[in-house]
Amino acid sequence: MAQKEGEAFPYAYIQDIFSGGLFNAFTFTEGEALEIEYVFDCPEFQQLLEQYPIERVAGKGGDFERALRLCRWLAPRLKHESDYANIVPCNSLALLDYCFEKPDVGINCLNKAKILSECCLALGIYARRCGGMPCSPYDGDNHVVTEIYDRKREKWIALDPTYGSYFSDGANPLSWLELRQAFAQGNPVSVVLNRQNPARIEELKRRNAGINWYYAKNSYYFFFDSVSKFGEPEGSISFNVVYVVPEGFDLKRQRIKNLEFRKAKYGEDVEKQLAQTKERTFRIASAALWDSPITVK
Repeated sequence: MAQKEGEAFPYAYIQDIFSGGLFNAFTFTEGEALEIEYVFDCPEFQQLLEQYPIERVAGKGGDFERALRLCRWLAPRLKHESDYANIVPCNSLALLDYCFEKPDVGINCLNKAKILSECCLALGIYARRCGGMPCSPYDGDNHVVTEIYDRKREKWIALDPTYGSYFSDGANPLSWLELRQAFAQGNPVSVVLNRQNPARIEELKRRNAGINWYYAKNSYYFFFDSVSKFGEPEGSISFNVVYVVPEGFDLKRQRIKNLEFRKAKYGEDVEKQLAQTKERTFRIASAALWDSPITVK
């Protein structure tokens, strides 16, 4: 569809295109019954609770309500910087010390999701980073949110500390998998920003079209930390994640092509990553990761 001069950008149209791609890749690879480990007793969590008013901000109520308050409290206090170079350790204490309420210092979505996940774990709420990836190897962008397990609803729910938001079908808060399924099926769904009423879902679809298409683009496949705890597991971050991918999708081939594209297009030094990726065995998990939590340490 050609855009006429003066017309608003057709976000809804672009979303439909990406949603159609999700429809054609609706079923996931069987994968392995890999488990994510959730660690609540990290000693650093007590320091986190002492240094920041996390318990007060979260307040009372269910897991979703408490985590959402934290998400919306953090969002305006963490400047976004997409090209943040991961220059401080990826844990909530180091990251908050680096950028909390500092308008001249920003971090990316990966690190924002790490902060929110650890704040939730410190409160005893199941939480993990969930990264959403695009299909195209020529797309260098992706997005990362926090998913929490709400014990009252008995389901996973995605929270985005970049926007201070969650997803809804008008009646229920959704996991990222549920959002993907709704996009693929053409069902009414939207991100819900602060002070927005999820019951007005058709209105939100239109109002938030400029964000919704972005989630649709980045919902082709997913990655998760294999361990959700304070800080990163030892070794390379990329080797401590598990993936959930559509049937027939060659993840290694896509990642290699993406690195080759970045080298050719932008002159990035990716030789080390390229060599590692070619030798790497990607751990493909079952979509059963969206069932109830499995392992608690």
